[in-house]
Amino acid sequence: MAENYFGAQKPDYELRLCRIVEQRAGRYADEVEMALNRNELRPQEDVLLDEFEQFVSGILDEYPARLRRKSHQLVFEPLYLRPPETEPSERRRTLLVALMAAEVEAQGPLRLTMTQNKDLAEILERLGHDCVAEKMMRHAEEAFERAAEIHLLTNDGESRDRNLYLRTKARHRNERARWRRAVLTVSDLTCGYGYRPYRLLGWVLVQLLAFWGVLAVASDSTTLHTLYLAAVNYINPAGTDNLDATVKSVLVVESYSGLLSLNVFFALLVRRWFR
Repeated sequence: MAENYFGAQKPDYELRLCRIVEQRAGRYADEVEMALNRNELRPQEDVLLDEFEQFVSGILDEYPARLRRKSHQLVFEPLYLRPPETEPSERRRTLLVALMAAEVEAQGPLRLTMTQNKDLAEILERLGHDCVAEKMMRHAEEAFERAAEIHLLTNDGESRDRNLYLRTKARHRNERARWRRAVLTVSDLTCGYGYRPYRLLGWVLVQLLAFWGVLAVASDSTTLHTLYLAAVNYINPAGTDNLDATVKSVLVVESYSGLLSLNVFFALLVRRWFR
């Protein structure tokens, strides 16, 4: 037995694995720092993540062939609980050590309990937020993606959707093409990239108020009648035989907007309920 960073006893193989992760992640952190110093992290982050996976695979090869867990703690818990660093480079190094440890833990041969899976998913979500703060968006995507996969194992759909939303948000922030950023912005504002469908109800209300205002200006009817017409036409297209061309045009646009918005809302809602 040997002592970890906090003085608690750990099996020798766990301490050895912690040291291996620190060494490999330290070398990886040096490559990330070099890319940062050259202002090339963003274009090279995918290449760096390929190296990250190679380091993880190498560490997994170091696991003993026959291994039994001797405690209910995560193997790399000391690496997740390191105190925060004030120096930016050391802070990123500590972050990458913890991220590599979490990835090894998630893919390792030890079978995790339900509680351990939940703890690991929470750690990965926290590391994802830290990666966002350090402008390492692709690393953040991977952390949130892995957390979502683990939440799927624990049948925690709400937490899984939250991490998938955070993953897509990080991807949005890292997107270079303007038209894709515009599409993602609209998707985020209207329905949270599909993971927050109830936002659409707010947009439905905005559309109803907007069409009511347009109808109030374009029509000679009373305010209450235009409100009734806008509300009914949004759900079920109203007859337009006795209306002038301007009002007919407004009602046609409103009916198509309502059809599209409500269909998207119910599709996302059904997906959320019956995933």
